[in-house]
Amino acid sequence: MSESYNSVERENLYGTGKNDEAEITEPFNPKDVDIITQSMVVANIIERLRDGRILLEPDFQRYPDLWDDRKQSRLIESLIVRIPLPSFYFDYDNDNDIYTVVDGLQRLWAIRRFAAITEDDPDRLRLKDLEYLPELNGKKYEELPMVFQRRIREQIIVTYVIRPGTPDNVRTSIFTRINTGGLQLTPAEIKNSVFRGKPANLLKELAHSEEFVRATGGKIKQTRMLDCEFVNRFLAFYLQDLAGYPENLESFLLSVLTDIKDYSSEQLEECRYAFKKAMETAYDVFGELAFRKIQKNGGYGKINKPLFECVSGRFARMTEEECAGLIKKKELFLEKYKKLLKTPEFIDVITNGTAKKVSIEKRNKELDRIIQETLSE
Repeated sequence: MSESYNSVERENLYGTGKNDEAEITEPFNPKDVDIITQSMVVANIIERLRDGRILLEPDFQRYPDLWDDRKQSRLIESLIVRIPLPSFYFDYDNDNDIYTVVDGLQRLWAIRRFAAITEDDPDRLRLKDLEYLPELNGKKYEELPMVFQRRIREQIIVTYVIRPGTPDNVRTSIFTRINTGGLQLTPAEIKNSVFRGKPANLLKELAHSEEFVRATGGKIKQTRMLDCEFVNRFLAFYLQDLAGYPENLESFLLSVLTDIKDYSSEQLEECRYAFKKAMETAYDVFGELAFRKIQKNGGYGKINKPLFECVSGRFARMTEEECAGLIKKKELFLEKYKKLLKTPEFIDVITNGTAKKVSIEKRNKELDRIIQETLSE
């Protein structure tokens, strides 16, 4: 028998039909989405690229898997023969008149290399392997016939602009959903764009700190900003009350970045102090085995995010005296710690369903227990 909705269920899904709209509030209210369509000519794009008013995030520019010269040349060829380009998405900063690219980075990078950087720049693009206009191979923008230069400048591009005032959680979701280009942005890269300023700067500063690199053995890659994601976890669980955990890890990680936007210099310094203290204690206690699970063969695996979040957060909340006491008794502590890592219940909370509140509480409780036992013996 086919399923059917009763009248109440239909009202909940679709509204009453009396000028009502079905209410959607998760993950955000659609009314908060403020995106406008805006047409630009390539000449506008080139001018903004030259003036630095289109922000191509420096963290993205270093990647070796950006389009090669052939792909970039084919894009320029599309402009010359008037093939429309896919639409672009920008996040607009009204105060500074800056557009940050959300989708279309590699296309903009090609335009920048061909027409926006200085003619004598060694990175200036010369066309190669063109499909329709092979006679233009080897030429720079200034060497093209004037009619072709004019076609490039006058080509219309459709853009979608995320307007100021759009809430951070909405902008983050927009970045995630419309990030469709060849170089997919990671969650950390998206946050770096959405939370520019204090939050992004603090994440990068701590991720590149000597204390973090030493405690993790330099094993967490800086490419794709994976190291910043670890720091984000630390800050979220160190600064926020677990009682308010929303059963959604990503929301929890975003909320702390929103808070940090309004932090004072003193509060930022407290974050630096707590993080570096935690990293130094972790290295002094564990050496190069910090934050790693014990494998079935007895060896140690890769750095485990739940262990990192749990151990670093606990060490950050300890006093200097407690840290010194734990380091002094590290032999005793490591004996208890290794035993804990082999316990099936603990293995489960750092391996399965790790973002559930019950798992987070369990691993923190167990770690706290063996720390207290060690310090009291």
